[in-house]
Amino acid sequence: MRTRNALMGLALVGALAVGGTAMPAQAADGAAARQVAAGETRDATAHWHFYRAYWTKAACLTEGDALGYPYTCSYGKGNDGRYKWFLYLWY
Repeated sequence: MRTRNALMGLALVGALAVGGTAMPAQAADGAAARQVAAGETRDATAHWHFYRAYWTKAACLTEGDALGYPYTCSYGKGNDGRYKWFLYLWY
Protein backbone atom coordinates (compact mmCIF):
# COMPACT_ATOMS: atom_id res chain seq x y z
CA MET A 1 0.00 0.00 0.00
CA ARG A 2 2.86 2.37 0.79
CA THR A 3 4.47 1.60 -2.55
CA ARG A 4 1.24 2.39 -4.40
CA ASN A 5 0.87 5.69 -2.53
CA ALA A 6 4.49 6.61 -3.23
CA LEU A 7 4.11 5.87 -6.94
CA MET A 8 0.90 7.87 -7.13
CA GLY A 9 2.65 10.78 -5.40
CA LEU A 10 5.56 10.65 -7.82
CA ALA A 11 3.20 10.53 -10.79
CA LEU A 12 1.29 13.54 -9.46
CA VAL A 13 4.48 15.53 -8.82
CA GLY A 14 5.76 14.66 -12.30
CA ALA A 15 2.49 15.71 -13.91
CA LEU A 16 2.50 18.99 -12.01
CA ALA A 17 6.12 19.67 -12.93
CA VAL A 18 5.52 19.02 -16.62
CA GLY A 19 2.25 20.95 -16.63
CA GLY A 20 3.81 23.84 -14.74
CA THR A 21 6.65 24.27 -17.21
CA ALA A 22 4.31 24.30 -20.19
CA MET A 23 2.08 27.03 -18.78
CA PRO A 24 3.08 30.64 -19.49
CA ALA A 25 3.55 32.97 -16.59
CA GLN A 26 0.43 34.98 -15.78
CA ALA A 27 0.51 38.58 -14.73
CA ALA A 28 -1.23 39.45 -11.49
CA ASP A 29 -4.56 41.04 -12.24
CA GLY A 30 -4.97 42.57 -8.81
CA ALA A 31 -7.99 40.39 -7.95
CA ALA A 32 -7.74 38.63 -4.61
CA ALA A 33 -8.10 34.87 -4.48
CA ARG A 34 -11.50 33.60 -3.35
CA GLN A 35 -11.61 32.84 0.36
CA VAL A 36 -12.81 29.35 1.23
CA ALA A 37 -15.20 29.03 4.16
CA ALA A 38 -14.43 26.46 6.84
CA GLY A 39 -17.63 24.57 5.99
CA GLU A 40 -16.44 24.04 2.41
CA THR A 41 -13.24 22.22 3.33
CA ARG A 42 -13.03 18.46 3.58
CA ASP A 43 -12.19 16.99 6.97
CA ALA A 44 -8.85 15.21 6.62
CA THR A 45 -8.59 13.65 10.06
CA ALA A 46 -7.05 10.21 10.45
CA HIS A 47 -9.26 7.14 10.76
CA TRP A 48 -9.09 3.34 10.56
CA HIS A 49 -8.39 1.74 7.16
CA PHE A 50 -8.84 -1.95 6.42
CA TYR A 51 -5.53 -3.49 5.34
CA ARG A 52 -5.82 -7.28 5.05
CA ALA A 53 -7.50 -10.40 6.48
CA TYR A 54 -5.62 -13.25 8.21
CA TRP A 55 -6.56 -16.74 9.36
CA THR A 56 -4.68 -16.48 12.66
CA LYS A 57 -4.35 -13.75 15.27
CA ALA A 58 -0.58 -14.24 15.40
CA ALA A 59 -0.25 -13.50 11.66
CA CYS A 60 -2.38 -10.36 12.04
CA LEU A 61 -0.32 -9.08 14.99
CA THR A 62 3.00 -9.85 13.27
CA GLU A 63 2.01 -7.92 10.14
CA GLY A 64 0.67 -5.02 12.22
CA ASP A 65 3.96 -4.77 14.15
CA ALA A 66 5.98 -4.84 10.92
CA LEU A 67 4.05 -2.04 9.17
CA GLY A 68 4.89 0.69 11.67
CA TYR A 69 1.42 2.26 11.94
CA PRO A 70 -0.92 2.12 14.92
CA TYR A 71 -3.10 -0.92 14.26
CA THR A 72 -5.80 -3.19 15.61
CA CYS A 73 -6.78 -6.77 14.82
CA SER A 74 -10.46 -7.63 15.07
CA TYR A 75 -12.16 -10.99 14.68
CA GLY A 76 -15.24 -11.26 12.49
CA LYS A 77 -16.99 -12.85 9.56
CA GLY A 78 -15.67 -12.04 6.10
CA ASN A 79 -17.55 -11.66 2.83
CA ASP A 80 -17.07 -15.37 2.18
CA GLY A 81 -18.85 -16.31 5.42
CA ARG A 82 -15.69 -17.50 7.19
CA TYR A 83 -14.36 -16.04 10.43
CA LYS A 84 -10.99 -14.27 10.11
CA TRP A 85 -8.77 -11.70 11.77
CA PHE A 86 -8.94 -8.26 10.12
CA LEU A 87 -6.04 -5.82 10.32
CA TYR A 88 -6.95 -2.12 10.46
CA LEU A 89 -4.34 0.67 10.28
CA TRP A 90 -4.75 4.16 11.75
CA TYR A 91 -3.69 6.94 9.37
